[in-house]
Amino acid sequence: MDRTLRALGLGDFFCDVVSAMYRDTSSTALVNGWRTDPFPVLSGVRQGCPLSPLLFIWVIELLAERIRQNRDIRGVIVPGSSGKGEVKCSLYMDDVSVFCVDGHSIKELEKTCIEFGKASGAKINSAKSETLLFGHWTPTRDPLPFPIKQDVLKILGVWFGGKGAAEKSWEERLAKTKQKLGLWSLRKLTIEGKSLVLRNETLQVLLYVSQVWPVQPRTAKAITRMIFYFIWNSKMDRVKREVMFKTHDKGGKGVPDIATILRGTFVCHCVRNTLRAKDESHAGFLMARFFCYRRGGDLVGQNGTAQSPTTGKPHGFTKKWRSSSRSTVRRHQPRRSGLQRSSIHRQIRARDVSEPIGALPSATADHVWRNVASKRLTNQHKDIAWLAIQGGLPVRAFMHARGLNRYKSCPRGCTADETTYHLFWECAYAQDLLKALSMELGAWIPTTCITADSVMYGLFPGSHALGDLQGCWRLLCCLKDVLLFSRNRLVVRKKETSTLGCWKMIHSLLRDYAALDGSDDET
Repeated sequence: MDRTLRALGLGDFFCDVVSAMYRDTSSTALVNGWRTDPFPVLSGVRQGCPLSPLLFIWVIELLAERIRQNRDIRGVIVPGSSGKGEVKCSLYMDDVSVFCVDGHSIKELEKTCIEFGKASGAKINSAKSETLLFGHWTPTRDPLPFPIKQDVLKILGVWFGGKGAAEKSWEERLAKTKQKLGLWSLRKLTIEGKSLVLRNETLQVLLYVSQVWPVQPRTAKAITRMIFYFIWNSKMDRVKREVMFKTHDKGGKGVPDIATILRGTFVCHCVRNTLRAKDESHAGFLMARFFCYRRGGDLVGQNGTAQSPTTGKPHGFTKKWRSSSRSTVRRHQPRRSGLQRSSIHRQIRARDVSEPIGALPSATADHVWRNVASKRLTNQHKDIAWLAIQGGLPVRAFMHARGLNRYKSCPRGCTADETTYHLFWECAYAQDLLKALSMELGAWIPTTCITADSVMYGLFPGSHALGDLQGCWRLLCCLKDVLLFSRNRLVVRKKETSTLGCWKMIHSLLRDYAALDGSDDET
């Protein structure tokens, strides 16, 4: 290790520091509470040390460079390179993948690994090493040093190989994701909390595979179906999915569109690897040239005839195609409609538009969505206010329209249909509770300014101080929370909640808000 660091030119000071840390060191082991006598550490680096991975990479690079420079080890020729681009190995820490085209190369690879083991003390783990054969492989007299796998081979958690490798990789990853979401479903999470879980747990797990395998339409549908089943705890969506994908200030819930993100990640990863190429001999450039040539054969020229393939550079790299106008591309579409505008673009563009609210002007709707997503509200109250506007609360009119309930009238004896507007404003029970809260509401805003728009949208006539508006809106959100709770208690348990009981529950929620504000001030 010391000789390798000096050969790489890392400097005498750095090499001396590393040597002082690892030379003539000793360690002890803790066994059942007893510490052993010190024993000298003659090889290896300390596990858990931040410097150990870098030291290992520098040392294992010697093996990679020896494989690349060995002419007896023949690697895979990159398509479109005319025999110039050759890939022999790919390393990630101690996970080494080597590409050989014949049995002689494998024998040379085995010799090279043995020589590296004698120099470094590192040996191949034969129990974890596997071989996957592609194409027509000519058998050799001596058997291959590693067991042969059939069809697919797992490298760094992703399956590679013949047909079905991509599907198998996505199926395994989706199974793990479903298991995680099943555990999260046991907790009582709000939509805000579930969006956070999807963004930080689910998306990060799936992004890893998307850098290798593109998402197929069937897999994308399965991912979207899994996401919304987790959000609603059922197969029925209460709100349109296009609305859920929008940001909070646009009337959505900020649910990540994981299927679209995974598609974009795969494309960006391919483009990024292509742009890293510094010269025409780079593997990324050669692969891009190869696939652009294949795609160039589908393009139609300016005269309306198909371009014939040539032996030179692909059409995508010529001046003619780079300088072609946008109108020409639109007029002469590819045969396979590769440049046609897809539904994904329409979906992304639609998310930039604020979700309308009935007959309210667009500026007023933007103000309402800011009220609903206010940071002064808890996640539960944000969900209730948002679902009330979107019509996603499971009231009787909502359930009856979907064939899930026989009745659509108010369970409190009213003759009107139980809609969200009726539950929070028209119902006599809601009006009685508003009268009971007249003193609390009057402390913020005169009760004459409390209208249906105030309860539903947080809109108050007249001019008022910002603090008064926020306090009154918070109190009305507590009112809607208690009204929904008492309604569900009546429907499910057949127990009526008195106005005084609801008044006490609202005050309990206000005390929680006061405690939350106090903790925020201390922070």
